[in-house]
Amino acid sequence: MTQQRRIIVANWKANLPPGEEVALAGEIATGLAAQLATTAPHVIEVLLAPSHVGLVAVTSLLRREHPAIGIGTAAQDASATEVGAHTGESPATHLVGIADAVIVGHSERRRERGESDAIVGAKLARIVAAGLRPILCLGDDLIDGGERERAAALSNQWIAALAGAAGLGVDRTALLAAGLVVAYEPVWAIGSGRPATPAIASAAAAAIRASVGSDLPILYGGSVDADGAAAFLASRHDDGGRIDGLLVGGASLSASRFLGIIVATRSAASGR
Repeated sequence: MTQQRRIIVANWKANLPPGEEVALAGEIATGLAAQLATTAPHVIEVLLAPSHVGLVAVTSLLRREHPAIGIGTAAQDASATEVGAHTGESPATHLVGIADAVIVGHSERRRERGESDAIVGAKLARIVAAGLRPILCLGDDLIDGGERERAAALSNQWIAALAGAAGLGVDRTALLAAGLVVAYEPVWAIGSGRPATPAIASAAAAAIRASVGSDLPILYGGSVDADGAAAFLASRHDDGGRIDGLLVGGASLSASRFLGIIVATRSAASGR
C-alpha cells in the first residue's frame, strides 16, 4: 500500500524554559533516530514549535547535532506588523533562517489576545512574504452544532482571514503556493467533557477543503494521544475528509508520549 505523508507538529506553548525545551528536543531527536533505523524516513514531517525564547536554541541543536533526522521547527506566532518600532513584536522576516513554518490564528491567541480574523490574515500575509510556511488554525465554538453549521463557521473564518491577507497583497493562490497547512481546532471541546470524535474532525476537514483547496494538508488540533492518533488519521468522510496530521499540545511535552504518537502515525500512514 502506498504510504501517505503526514505532518506532526509539537506545540510546546509557554510550558517550558529554553533549557528544558532544548533537552526535550534532543530526546525526541534521539528517539526518532531509533525509529528511522527500522522504518521509511520520509513518511512523516515532524516540526517542533518551542517558545520564542527557545526557538533559536532548539533549531541550533537540531541542525548541529541531529541534521540527518530532518526535524524542522515552527514559530508559535509572528507579528502582523513589518520591521520597525513595535516593542515586543516578532516580525516574520526575523524568523527567516530560524524557523521553517509559523503557527498563526491559534485559538488561545484569538481568545487571550483578542486576535481577529483580520489580524490573522495580516499575519498570514507577512509570513508568506517572508518565504515561510503558514500553519493556520481554524476552529469553532459550536458544541451542539451539526456538520452544516460547523462547515459554515469554518468557511466564514477562512474567508475573513483570506480578506485580511488579500489586503496586504497575498491571495489564496499565494497562500497555497507557500505550502499552507490548516489545523482544525474544536474549541468547543476544550474543558467541556465532550471531546471531538474522528468523525467530527473528518467532517470539518472536508468542509475546510471545500473552502480552501482540495489538496490542502489538514491537521487535527485537539487533545490527542497515541491511541487517538491512529483513530483520527484513519478517519474518512465524503468529499475530502482526510486528516493528514496532528497539532499536538500537552502530549508533546513528554518525549515518550510524543514518540508514541509518531509510531502510531507511521502505522496509519503505511496502512498497518
